[in-house]
Amino acid sequence: MPLCLSSVLARGFPRFGLLLALLLAASGARGQAADSLASADSTVIADTLAGARFVQGDTLVLVLSDSARTDLDSAAVASLGDTTTVLSSSIVAESVPVTLFGSELFRIWGSLGDFTPEARAERLSLRLESFARNRDLDPTTMRVVDGNELTVIEIGELILMSVTDEDAAGRGMTRQEVAAAYAEEIERAVVQYREQATVRGFVRSALISLGLLAVFLLLLRGLGYVYAWLDRRTAVARGYLVRPIRIGSVEVIGRNQVSQFGRSVAKVARLSVLLVLLYFLLTTVFGLFPWTQEWSEQLLQYALSPLRQLGALIIEGAPNVLAIAVIVVVMRWVIGVSDYLFRQVESGEAHVTGFHDELAEPTRKIAKFLLVILSIMLIYPYTPIAESKVFQGLTVFLGILFSLGSSTAIANVVAGVVLTYTRAFRIGDRVKVGDTFGDVVEKTFLVTRIRTPKNEDVAVPNASVLGNHIVNYSRMSREGEGVILHTSITIGYDVPWPQVHDLLLGAARGTDGLLSDPAPFVLQTSLGDFSVAYELNAYTHEVTRMARLYSEMHRRIQDAFAEAGVEILSPTYHARRDAPSTVPDAALLRAGMGPTEASGDGAPTRPAAPGSPSETGL
Repeated sequence: MPLCLSSVLARGFPRFGLLLALLLAASGARGQAADSLASADSTVIADTLAGARFVQGDTLVLVLSDSARTDLDSAAVASLGDTTTVLSSSIVAESVPVTLFGSELFRIWGSLGDFTPEARAERLSLRLESFARNRDLDPTTMRVVDGNELTVIEIGELILMSVTDEDAAGRGMTRQEVAAAYAEEIERAVVQYREQATVRGFVRSALISLGLLAVFLLLLRGLGYVYAWLDRRTAVARGYLVRPIRIGSVEVIGRNQVSQFGRSVAKVARLSVLLVLLYFLLTTVFGLFPWTQEWSEQLLQYALSPLRQLGALIIEGAPNVLAIAVIVVVMRWVIGVSDYLFRQVESGEAHVTGFHDELAEPTRKIAKFLLVILSIMLIYPYTPIAESKVFQGLTVFLGILFSLGSSTAIANVVAGVVLTYTRAFRIGDRVKVGDTFGDVVEKTFLVTRIRTPKNEDVAVPNASVLGNHIVNYSRMSREGEGVILHTSITIGYDVPWPQVHDLLLGAARGTDGLLSDPAPFVLQTSLGDFSVAYELNAYTHEVTRMARLYSEMHRRIQDAFAEAGVEILSPTYHARRDAPSTVPDAALLRAGMGPTEASGDGAPTRPAAPGSPSETGL
């Protein structure tokens, strides 16, 4: 019969003849195995004595004699529980599916005797396949018989399966209701299988497969048209819609690369849709034939298992997700309130006694950072990685690595916080830190960047800044009378000191950028052996022009004293003498003779030039 059917179908469907022949050949082989199993079951039943008991599959099988069958009324139903002596009362948490040729029919929960739910499901699946292949057994003749501890499903003289209290508890129903539901599902599946195994069912499945294939080809062609249409429509828009990706002023990915990436993504999406359609086509076609239903079920499980796992994770993690959402919402509200309050203080609309307005912004950043850290600590226990041994080991390793290698960084961070609240300087201040002089251009928790008057950018670690003395020139300029610029000169005793004072003060008043109020003043700092030291002091608010102001002030002093004819003796006198020079003659040096060897009295052979210096003051 299978060979005749394959030849007929091959003539009617040339493209599928070979495939159908192979399927029918496989079905013939499986049918022979089914017949042998069914005959074995029949032999077991026939050879069993009346009233004998034996364990077959997942349940205690009872083969009843005609006399026992006649008396199987309500009393016999009650006595059925007395014959089931191998029971287990253990309740398992997970259910196990019972399948028919790979398709799941229902699930069982309880153990029975020495059989675990897995063993019960495996043996029951094999028995149902044998039952489905044995056309001598009519599925419509199944009936449910209730006992004290079990409810069984019978067909003829064979107890097909048993339903335990654990199975009923897993379904949330009574044993009788669960057994009835199982019987209906078995009947439906067996009838469907037998219909599909007939010639009419096979032809119908083949026609449906051809229709599905035609629909798939139409969808494939339509998908190609849609992709080409979208590509044409977006080709014009790419020129002005696509923008290069930049980081600052650096173009990381160009316009053409972005456009090509978009087209690649579209191709991948098209291929993904094609694979999904092909996947569901194969799953559906395999499910139409009884011999390939197991393949269909496996393909379907490949798609459904990840979805089930994802759904289980979502359901299991829903309380944790809700807790995380509450924490995020509350902490965002707290951070928003904190930012608002500190900005009010910074703008001067709110005032806190003892708290300077300039500290509001760094304090806001610190508070926000601490609140974010607190949020992470609160969220962490609700994340899936909280109980991961790998993640715990990684955090321990990173903690040790951080503690051993970040002592300097932590010291700089602590120093940065201390510098912030000591108000030693702010951005834009002209400062001197150790030997570094310039304007503060950036202040972070790790370093302070200072730009010198020579336009040098110096990064000073905060720990070094805190460990050195800090001179802030801008603070007195901003909060006080100004910074005093001072310079010293020495003038001889022959010049009256009032004249020197007048000349210095006049030079200060003529320097643009020096203040007249407070007025500049002169100090006589020392009385030397040959001169008197005078110090000119003048106020200014332009601390960023200190170098230019010093230069202008020195020029004014030189001009004022030159016009008055007063000699500036800075720093000391230069003494000159008329004695011969002690510098040896070059010719004598080349001859290897010093001054003593040339003249005998130490005098050089060449007289010194008039007015050559013998001493030079520093």
